[in-house]
Amino acid sequence: MVSTYLSYDLVTRDLKATLSRTASDAQIAREAAYYKEHIGEVKNVDEFLDDYRLYAYAMKAHGLEDMTYAKAFMKKVLESDLSDENSYANKLSDDRYRNFATAYQFNGTALDAQSDAQESAVFGLYKSAQGTESASIKEQTTNYHTVIDTVTSAQDLVNRPTMMNYLLKAYEINGEFYTKEHFVKVLTSDVSDPNSYVNQLVAKDAADTKYDLHSAEFLALAKAFNFNADGSLVNATAQTAAQKDNTESLYIDNTSTYVSEFSRQREQAYFESKMATITNISQLTGDSRLFEYVKAAFQMPSTTLKATFTNIVTDRAYANQLGGTKYTSIFDMFHFELDGTVTSGFAAQDAAQAAKTKSAYTNHFDDADIADMQTLLDYYSSAVTKISTVDDLLKNSSVRIILFKAFNIKEGDISDANLKKALKSNLDDPNSYASKSKDERIKNLARAFNFDSDGDATAPLMAQNEITITSVAKSYIVNMTRYLKDDELKAAKTKAADESTYYQEHIKALTSAKEFLKDRRLVDFVLKAAGFEPKDVTDDFMKQLFSSDLADPKSFANQQTDARYAELVASFNFDSEGLLTHTTVGTVQQRGAVLATQNLYLHQMLEEDQGNSNAGVRLALYFERIAPTLTDAYDLLGDTALLETFRVTFGYSADFSNMDIDMQKKLVDKNLNLSDLQDPAKMKKFLSRFTAMYDTESGGYSSSALTVLTGGGGINADLLMSLSQLKAG
Repeated sequence: MVSTYLSYDLVTRDLKATLSRTASDAQIAREAAYYKEHIGEVKNVDEFLDDYRLYAYAMKAHGLEDMTYAKAFMKKVLESDLSDENSYANKLSDDRYRNFATAYQFNGTALDAQSDAQESAVFGLYKSAQGTESASIKEQTTNYHTVIDTVTSAQDLVNRPTMMNYLLKAYEINGEFYTKEHFVKVLTSDVSDPNSYVNQLVAKDAADTKYDLHSAEFLALAKAFNFNADGSLVNATAQTAAQKDNTESLYIDNTSTYVSEFSRQREQAYFESKMATITNISQLTGDSRLFEYVKAAFQMPSTTLKATFTNIVTDRAYANQLGGTKYTSIFDMFHFELDGTVTSGFAAQDAAQAAKTKSAYTNHFDDADIADMQTLLDYYSSAVTKISTVDDLLKNSSVRIILFKAFNIKEGDISDANLKKALKSNLDDPNSYASKSKDERIKNLARAFNFDSDGDATAPLMAQNEITITSVAKSYIVNMTRYLKDDELKAAKTKAADESTYYQEHIKALTSAKEFLKDRRLVDFVLKAAGFEPKDVTDDFMKQLFSSDLADPKSFANQQTDARYAELVASFNFDSEGLLTHTTVGTVQQRGAVLATQNLYLHQMLEEDQGNSNAGVRLALYFERIAPTLTDAYDLLGDTALLETFRVTFGYSADFSNMDIDMQKKLVDKNLNLSDLQDPAKMKKFLSRFTAMYDTESGGYSSSALTVLTGGGGINADLLMSLSQLKAG
């Protein structure tokens, strides 16, 4: 008769090949194919339980075959909210039930028109657009500043599209409704002559309010230039320095969403050039740019009245009464007398005061705009949580402002009808509106939201779904704290919790396998959670794994001896190109969970098949698969198959389980270091001893071992209660 060890060794020497032979069995192959084909059709727990083949397959895979009859019980397990510690599945001491519930998504995933990661990406684009806007304003203004001095006539100016576009934005004129001839007439108008072309426009506007000729804008444009009636230059250049500076300021104000560094530099230079010329407070408050500058520098409300500011900087007692040191410190920044004049022998600000003012302005010039931006973004964050349809999104004007800025869309660029088509598109479908569009803005907008083809909010597509993320985080913490005690356990829990927070925050923001693989901290976390040692897994190996086509049995991932590698890849919603895809999401079970269930079923069938010939081999295979997940002796004692393997290995009698539970625990701890079971070599040594001891047992043992196995591995319900009470104590 072949020894138990030799039989076990023949099975495990090339476990992948053994499992492949098991998988090729006609009945097993049929059940696997049925499960894979039909699990994606299940919509709710009742459908799952009513399809006996599916349900029985899953129960057997998770070692719960003996509970298949208990549908009402299992329904409660499957409907448990695993995020709630007091949920039904979480309160059961046998981890198999919680693991079973984790493998499915019968609670459904939360609908979210835009995930936190997608929102953060939009905010990033919005803020980036501000930088692009600022750079463009600087470029256009710098160009205008130089080129406008080369203009030789009004006719020359209107024939320069770049110059005219700049002026139209500065003076807020819609140029598409006016001819070049009109602009020449405006620019050559004598603004002091009531009969000039531009003043006639003003008169018509005043006489007839039915139509708006935008005469105010054209009058401002005419005042900004110096041309003769024939269009020639009055002076050496078309604009004086003051006119040019005012035009540039108007352009910056009218095209800036928020104040920029370029604006700060301009206002700084203006302050430096003007402040030294101030001889009376009225000159400062009468210069709107200068007045806004000092208010921003000293963090005063933009609505501060000229009179209030005048009293603060000319009367220390008033400043003190108004706001104490907050305002007396502003008084101390100037040299003004009560009558508003500059103190004799001083400048309005000395060098030290001016330097402090400039420094304060640099620190606070954008405070108001930053606050405005944050208010807008906070509103967006709040509003988007209430959006459940595409229509809700597009009718919100404030949300549109951010979206259009972020995606470089101007009102009218893309019709609302086409925006709806984009938002309803599935980018996995090459024939969808967004996929076929050559406009990257359309595709990027579609990626930023989660709507189905009807325009209703759906669950967000992430690198891993919420259930997987929670499960991986929990597995990591368990693996990092297993076998530890006291201070060492406390420190490990703290570190594991920090790593778990990092993982959960960053995994949701991933958009590709490439991004994942670049973050070795994330990679190591996932590897440790899956039970791998990161130092043994190279970057190149991971790259090949995530480049694998899991549908191809010859792909790199599927060729690995350890099936957990393929399961790890399958737990991500990436295609073989490393891009996010909806095709892996499934309905009640994600792709990775389907693969894990099939692998578990295959192991169960292999163990069952071996048990038909030798129950000892089945015990050894089961122990090798389950023992590395144990956290303490109670876990072993609560599993009848594991306990039987331990008892035989160390020569205890069949009455071992009748001993006091505390005594059983002491004997397990004395004979077996559970951490050794993480080491394949030590596990092999343990199982060598077990198989040898098994063969020395009496002939009657075989039937008792078979009874243990056919009763199902796992934990007896009564024993579970006793163990949980002991652990709690």
